[in-house]
Amino acid sequence: MTLLIVIMNDAERNASRGLVLLHRHTATARTPPLPDLPEELIMEILLRLLARTLVFLRSVCTSWRNLISSPDFTCNHLYRSCLRDPSLTPPRIAYYTHSSDYRDLYGVIESFSVQSILDNPSEPAKVDYFSGQRYHRMVGSCHGLLCFFYDDGGQNTHGILWNPCTGFTFQSPQISGQATLCGFGYDHLSDSYKLFGIIRKKVPLPSGLEFSSRIYTFGPTSSWRKIDDIPLGLLGVPTDDLFMPDNMEGVFFGSNRTCTINWRSVNHVVVYFDLGKEIYGHFFLPYTDLDNYF
Repeated sequence: MTLLIVIMNDAERNASRGLVLLHRHTATARTPPLPDLPEELIMEILLRLLARTLVFLRSVCTSWRNLISSPDFTCNHLYRSCLRDPSLTPPRIAYYTHSSDYRDLYGVIESFSVQSILDNPSEPAKVDYFSGQRYHRMVGSCHGLLCFFYDDGGQNTHGILWNPCTGFTFQSPQISGQATLCGFGYDHLSDSYKLFGIIRKKVPLPSGLEFSSRIYTFGPTSSWRKIDDIPLGLLGVPTDDLFMPDNMEGVFFGSNRTCTINWRSVNHVVVYFDLGKEIYGHFFLPYTDLDNYF
């Protein structure tokens, strides 16, 4: 009979503040079998492990796979990870590379840990890859998840959610058109991740183009929903002064009170989209002496 037990000495506890090592113990004729651990204790052990380790432990048995995959366990693990020593959850850098040949649509998104470079600057960093025969456009990241669009040459678009640590991916349904203004973030009210995009679609003349604001909530039964467009008349600027953002990919800001995607306009206005209430708002940036020179 094979069981898992926990080994943690004082030195390890003080050094890593809760890092747990699992050791495989095999019962032999000289060693009596260990009793089954209570489910509460197993959960407590698993909650202390890194996400990359949990990916492999899902294969131990069916009960462990169901436990680790459950939404409650995922939320609890995320909450504990944020409270632990930041060195246990270091930031990661993600970037997109592609061929300089316009005929080659092959692109790769790469991600690696910043801490790995600081700890071993002379060693090459361990890189996680997401590749495919599509054009990728990174939208944003939240809670270790990376969100990006990919299209099939300008006609249709998909949203992709990727966890570089676990290799988990989730793809949205296809939507006709290309995303222009976009953003990604977490909605604390519905406990879900949302992808926002203003979709540009080719239509017959005279206009030639049609724009519509859509939002997608990542989930097994979700679909793209049409929502209200950005109300240009509420920006505090003349209606003929178009909203021209500096950043086409919105910056996510989240707290226990509100979660928003934000774009900075060229006219000192920040436009935001509230992911929980799904409404727009704006505020003005303060002017400084540098504004007279730039």
